Amino acid sequence: MSEEIEVVEERWPYVERVHKVQVKVAGEPASWLYVVDYRMRIGSSLVKMGGIAGVYTKREYRERGLARKCLNYSVEWMKQNNYQLSALFGIPEFYHKFGYAVFMGEHTLSILTRNAEDAEKHYDVRDFSPDDPSQLKAIVEIYNQNNNERSGSVFRDPKLWKGFKKGISYEHKPKAFIVVDEKGEVVGYAAYERWVFGEELPVAEVGAQNHDFKIYDTIIHELARIAVERRMSRIKLYVPPDHPIASLAYRYGCLLESHYPRRAGGMARIIDLRGLFTEISDEIGRRLRRADFKGRVRLRIETDIGSVLLKVDDHEVEVLEEGTADYVFKIRQSSLTQLVLGYRSLDELMYGEAKLDFEATPLVASMFPKAVPYVWQPDRW
Repeated sequence: MSEEIEVVEERWPYVERVHKVQVKVAGEPASWLYVVDYRMRIGSSLVKMGGIAGVYTKREYRERGLARKCLNYSVEWMKQNNYQLSALFGIPEFYHKFGYAVFMGEHTLSILTRNAEDAEKHYDVRDFSPDDPSQLKAIVEIYNQNNNERSGSVFRDPKLWKGFKKGISYEHKPKAFIVVDEKGEVVGYAAYERWVFGEELPVAEVGAQNHDFKIYDTIIHELARIAVERRMSRIKLYVPPDHPIASLAYRYGCLLESHYPRRAGGMARIIDLRGLFTEISDEIGRRLRRADFKGRVRLRIETDIGSVLLKVDDHEVEVLEEGTADYVFKIRQSSLTQLVLGYRSLDELMYGEAKLDFEATPLVASMFPKAVPYVWQPDRW
């Protein structure tokens, strides 16, 4: 039977564009996925990222390689349409075959409800109303401020964001509350699961203006009240371990757990090497300024999907068309993705996965410091 691949535009809430890539057999859709347009942060820079979602093959067409064709076609299509990066949340032992590598861990912070009851309430708390434009605007501003340097986080467009599309579960929207100051302005928020059975109150996201500890303490106080009302013994926040609320939780006693999958979960790959480094050159320069790097160096990064030549002049970084390099950094695309996002360190990658002259390691380490990349639960696709 004849096969053809096509890309069809669809409309989804919360995002600007969605592209359905589907394989048709004898004129009927047999296998498909969606490329969802996002802007993802790498430090303070934003790159165009294609989120792969809804990968599916009809049962009668499985084990014929149609999903593979969909994915390969999607990667090439993204190259032609100026995406710099692609990411997904995947099943184990499959997506690495298409160049995707794990770029984030899964983290939780648990506090016993009886301990969280000691948190203080400094501000008023109200139910979140997604029909209130001022609340939507305030939450977007707080979120983007809180995550303005967190690699992996998704930029929320104030024109598109209409509330929390999901919590921990994909099945329903979460409940949420806002924290307001004495002027009635929104200064913090939290989103938690609407329907849960068990001992834990799962919290999908928290935010506070300027990461103010008084706001976070108010949030913990309110979560404790909700947990008591629901007869739950623990509050479980899905937050990265370097988040300020984790530091605050130390005073109440807490359990921090992190899971780093090998070939599953949050995974990403570079689509356009040159385009990516063009977009993040200012962020790399900012990192070099922080490290107080001085010098003029031409660095070529060579990968299995091509190479890129960078000119470093103190804190200025430029992508060059061609020329000679002082140093060559050899690394697989998948490992480079992890390095750029801060998931893995240069020191560790130099152990069998990358090659670089010793003299250039301080420069590259300053360009790509270790971080905690993270996509908040409500933003996942």
